[in-house]
Amino acid sequence: MSGFGAANLLKDISNHMTQQQTTIDLASTMTISNASAKMDSYDTLTTSFSVPYIMILEPEPVDVVFTSNDGFKLWNDPIKAQSSHPTDGNEPVRSFDNLGGIRRAVDAINEERSINALVIVEKRSCKCATVTISGPSALVLTERAKVLRQYYEIGIDHVGIDTFQLLDTQGKLQPIVRDQLEAIAAYTSTAIFVTKVLDPSLKPQNPSPLELEDIWKPYHILAYGDLDSIAFAKTRMALMIDEMNGLFIDRMSVPLSLHPLLAGRDQVNFQKVTQDTGTKLYTPTLFPRVHSSMDENHARRDYDEIYIVGQEADVDNAREMIGTLIRKVPVFSKDFVIQFAKIDFLLLRSLDKLEELSRQNGAFIQFPNLGAARSLVNVQCPSHIFVEKTIRAVAKLACDVYSAGYWIHEGRADDKGYLIQPRNLPPVSAIRDALERISSTSGADISFLKCTFDVTGDADAAKSAVSQIRGLPFWPSESHQVRFRIELSVDQREFIAGKKNGKVNRIMSTAHVWIKFEPFNEYNFFVDLVSTNYAAALFGMQLLEEELPAEISFYIPETYHRSIIGTGGQQIQTLMRKYNVFVKFSNAFEQVSDLGIVSRIDNVVIRCPAKNADSLLPAKHEIHEIVQYLENQPNQPQTQQAPQPQQHGHHQHNSHLYPAQSTQPHSSYPPVRR
Repeated sequence: MSGFGAANLLKDISNHMTQQQTTIDLASTMTISNASAKMDSYDTLTTSFSVPYIMILEPEPVDVVFTSNDGFKLWNDPIKAQSSHPTDGNEPVRSFDNLGGIRRAVDAINEERSINALVIVEKRSCKCATVTISGPSALVLTERAKVLRQYYEIGIDHVGIDTFQLLDTQGKLQPIVRDQLEAIAAYTSTAIFVTKVLDPSLKPQNPSPLELEDIWKPYHILAYGDLDSIAFAKTRMALMIDEMNGLFIDRMSVPLSLHPLLAGRDQVNFQKVTQDTGTKLYTPTLFPRVHSSMDENHARRDYDEIYIVGQEADVDNAREMIGTLIRKVPVFSKDFVIQFAKIDFLLLRSLDKLEELSRQNGAFIQFPNLGAARSLVNVQCPSHIFVEKTIRAVAKLACDVYSAGYWIHEGRADDKGYLIQPRNLPPVSAIRDALERISSTSGADISFLKCTFDVTGDADAAKSAVSQIRGLPFWPSESHQVRFRIELSVDQREFIAGKKNGKVNRIMSTAHVWIKFEPFNEYNFFVDLVSTNYAAALFGMQLLEEELPAEISFYIPETYHRSIIGTGGQQIQTLMRKYNVFVKFSNAFEQVSDLGIVSRIDNVVIRCPAKNADSLLPAKHEIHEIVQYLENQPNQPQTQQAPQPQQHGHHQHNSHLYPAQSTQPHSSYPPVRR
């Protein structure tokens, strides 16, 4: 085994680096279309979608002691902005944002002159940018994918450094530090600064002891750029400091898809490796290349590397422990399907939740790249149980994304039963302006073709977009039909339908809407709510959302389950009636990792309608009180009866807690020609 020190790191970077100059036009927040081709409104697809907008200001010049050679290549020209430094007042500062790639893609679209595109930053909050494209359907969908593939997020990351490591005896930056920071900045296409003050936004709310030590360092090395690049740069900055501290550095090449599996649930395996050997591990981000990058050559990066840092003997031991994990950890894999529009939505707005799921379950989740228009997702775990658990968790995130349709028609059907759509449409420019405004203010993705609006977004965004579509002045006398579609887990089907479809039938009769269940995949199904009246559809959605399941899960030792349920099930049924919830117990098991670490799986689920969600925590608290009472009873058998709540009732438990399987709610609604 040979060491991989900072000197070798510098050499390795130099050997693999391709010098590049990336010119990004960031001076404008708007690209205006000059397309001259006139398109027929009826045959033109117009789509408008929002992406998160991020703008970052340069560090305070008075605090900067070093700037990499290309440190300001990312920034726009100075603008008048409020300084973050309280004594500097209102001064010109530089900034850069995450729209450089999107602007270039939009400019390229407009040069073709066959379709029309523009990108606008929402002016009130500056939290989103809206891209609107109109033209022939096939071209618009292709160009939309191209634009999304140019999206990236930007940020700042840092490592702390001591004075003696940074400066020489004369108080000047040490040449070796300067050279290595320049090399890292060029290799990762980031802007690197050394400052005397840490940006408050970089201070974690609940820092660990190591994070606190880093925060209180006298100097801080900051990396500015897209998220993949700054993560890549931070690892190399930390390795540079480790080398200065005389630590031994080695690296292992392990396929990225194995990293979370080796780390284990909540990274317990890697934590044990570092605790037992006194070493540090540096691993790459779990979702590289999902977004684009400001580095045009980012594909050359090696995301399979794990760096091990410590004393040489300790590094050898850590390497051996990781090698044992590689040999022992099994790999279970499964594919499942999510609508590609929802995949794009999750990758734009819920990437942090996906990363947390990956860490919690020790799972590798392989998504298509943003804008790829593919719907297949792959999950790998060291256990088939956690494959299923991870898939269900990801599928549940997809359930947070709504879709809606708003169809304009003349209120009469043709001889085939299809509703007739009006031929007189407003100009493409009017539709384009309306969609840009609605998407910008609601945050939803919207498209319009042949009198049909299609909407995708979270619950609030989708409903806000449909409300604004309803208020458009283009069809004051025309009829309309509204459809909301939500996605639910298949194990919630009986819950939402109610006994003998009672809940669904009540909503349909109360709100005068149609509700229909449609199968989707092994894990989820669709619920369509349709009405020919917007107000009725909105009221029906309100009633339906009140019945959607809310739940929490937690772990209770299985030895207490029978005592909590009580004789004949009276105790648990009394608790369920008291809080109007369902409680489900499942068989407990303990997951033992290959390093002997035990992790427990949630085996109690409390579920209730969303309108009663405030009862979940009190019900959980009472169950824990029962457990605490049982724990304080010495030498009691497992069937020890805990104190009874005040109410009584019959017993249901395990899967029988839920209503019996009922027939599919039957409904029909007028077809619409799409």
